[in-house]
Amino acid sequence: MSHLVADDMNSPHQDAMLRWYPMRIFHSSAKRQNALNELLSHEPTVESTYVPRNLVDAEDMTYVPALVNYIFIRTSLGNLKQLKADKSRYEHLRYVINKDCDDTYAPTAEIAHVPDKQMEHFMRVINEANEQVIMLENMEFACKPGQKVRIRKGPFEGIEGVVKSIKKHLCVVIPIQNVMAVAIVNVPKKHLMKIDDDE
Repeated sequence: MSHLVADDMNSPHQDAMLRWYPMRIFHSSAKRQNALNELLSHEPTVESTYVPRNLVDAEDMTYVPALVNYIFIRTSLGNLKQLKADKSRYEHLRYVINKDCDDTYAPTAEIAHVPDKQMEHFMRVINEANEQVIMLENMEFACKPGQKVRIRKGPFEGIEGVVKSIKKHLCVVIPIQNVMAVAIVNVPKKHLMKIDDDE
């Protein structure tokens, strides 16, 4: 399963590529987050933004706000740096820096982004927002190696993730490393197809 990737800030090619960047909103509230989302939607250097809304908490299975302090921005690294430089408008935005699952910074860690395919699956699963989708904040557990699979049938057909067992339930987990993970619970084993890590 591909995870959050570090950007090489010294590469002009990387600076121009459109990618999904998770950004933390420092000391934000839900109201400020919505306002910021609206503002960035009209920012000419930003292709699109995404703010997850609600998920089911894995502990008590109740709906809770998802990623209150995060927003995902699709833009180039060069444009992102320019946004961050505008302190008067974007002083509350903070980069997410790539870290390993054991909470240590990778040797070459820089600003992190989410691969397009992984982000597409993440958004699709969260937007479904039903009792089959839960959030996982234990990233050490969510990022542990496991068999990568693709769901072959049902409402989540085509979604790729890693098989995990949560409270004895078979789940497919999609981790956004350093941010959070979502899990699809009670996926029938017959609906899962094993795939290679490089697919």
